[in-house]
Amino acid sequence: MDPCELNARPRCFCFRAHALRNGCSQVMLSRVYYALTSRKCRRALLQLHPCAVICLLLVLPTAFLVWQLWPAAFPLKDSVTTKYEVRPALAKTSTLPSSSDTHAQMIVQSLRGRPQLSKITSISMDEKVAKASIHEKQLSNERLRTGQAPATPTAASTPIPPRAPDAAQPGSALSAELHPAYRRLIKEYPFQPVRNERGQLVNIILVRSPFRSGHQKDLYKQYKNEILFLGISSFEDYPQPPPNPFSGKFPIDEYVGLFPGFLHMVREPEKIFPPSVKLLLMSQSDFSLPPPQPKIANKYDFTFSGSDQDVRNDCVGWSSFAKNWTFVKEALQVMCGELGMTGVLVATKDKQDRKACSIPASCEGKIVQTKFLSQPEFFSYVRQSKFLFVPQVHDASPRVTTQALALDVPLLMNWNLIGGWKYLNDKTGEFFHDMTDFRDSVKTLLKNVDELRYEPRKWVTANYGDQVSGTKLRKFVEENFADRVMLPDGTRLLFPSGA
Repeated sequence: MDPCELNARPRCFCFRAHALRNGCSQVMLSRVYYALTSRKCRRALLQLHPCAVICLLLVLPTAFLVWQLWPAAFPLKDSVTTKYEVRPALAKTSTLPSSSDTHAQMIVQSLRGRPQLSKITSISMDEKVAKASIHEKQLSNERLRTGQAPATPTAASTPIPPRAPDAAQPGSALSAELHPAYRRLIKEYPFQPVRNERGQLVNIILVRSPFRSGHQKDLYKQYKNEILFLGISSFEDYPQPPPNPFSGKFPIDEYVGLFPGFLHMVREPEKIFPPSVKLLLMSQSDFSLPPPQPKIANKYDFTFSGSDQDVRNDCVGWSSFAKNWTFVKEALQVMCGELGMTGVLVATKDKQDRKACSIPASCEGKIVQTKFLSQPEFFSYVRQSKFLFVPQVHDASPRVTTQALALDVPLLMNWNLIGGWKYLNDKTGEFFHDMTDFRDSVKTLLKNVDELRYEPRKWVTANYGDQVSGTKLRKFVEENFADRVMLPDGTRLLFPSGA
């Protein structure tokens, strides 16, 4: 008997029980329709306040959608999943349901975004596979005894290996279609998207820093077999733990072997990464070079790109450590006091343009300190300088290095810089190791600038930039991970995006 009739209540208040009893969305929708159009329901609604009726009509479809789409609220029943079977050889084909009820359950499962039925649960199918395998072995032994050539195994006679409950199969059913979880993943900071030259997102994510929470680590573990995750050095000493006293620490081996490939920045990667990791010497600074700019007269000897994050603490903090500010102050005593040089210290004043990081007294009247600048403003100062001063050590390949080179300005770079050293040669600038050779390096650089011996823009555009580096990244992916990711048709270039 109808439960609504037993309770003597209008049918419009009982359709939920019917839907739950039948366990599928189709039955629920049909009962909602008949319940709301019944005479008893209309009589009951006429007795309610109009606002209550409106609220009821708004709440019902909302509740239905939540019931259908909530990821873990109503998992599939074991009685339903046992009716399905999955064969790796048929991964690209859809599994057909055996009844309308199971069809509804399958629709719900796909809406929730879960992988569908990742293991063989049909006992009868396992028995069939076992029998087929035994029969095939018997036939093979018989052929060997009679001298016949063994038969070529077919899809029907090859046993189907069982799959782990939640393990995805890398390389199976590859598709260039973007993974449904991709856009949600790249909202988390460590996950950096990759695009092709047409701006299309591809199923590759670059992990550019350590995970900042257990949730981010769980996301990686959940999707690492469905999306190609590659590491990229874009934050401090990562994947190695940072010596910065203001940074969080992690085990030295936590990230160096975590990903199947890594875009690194170090001189001797074989001492850091295990042999199983595919490596490419590539940084974010290899891309997005500024266009050519007209030559202008030099107004300053050098420009330094700082950070205004620690100005309130007189440039003592995380960012100032990364910029090696303590060495900058030592170098300023030489450049201002001994050599009488002029320069610009960008982003060494607060955003209100009031408080500034302290500098040696000998630099008074010779050094310009600015607040944080827009990129065009920064480029303007660089173009008016003879060189860009790069004193950093624990900084992941500063982008200002290739930007300055593209603006035809050479570099005075710390040899100990963990990333970015690859841009320095006899055409692009000079190295120094510490204060013992700093003076000589500065003098050599100024002399070569006056004699026009450097060709920074010509060299950097021939070796880096979107075309050169984008092609290199695409080839690296195709040569090492063709079984893990399919690129959209016609893809020629790949770029780190969203940085």
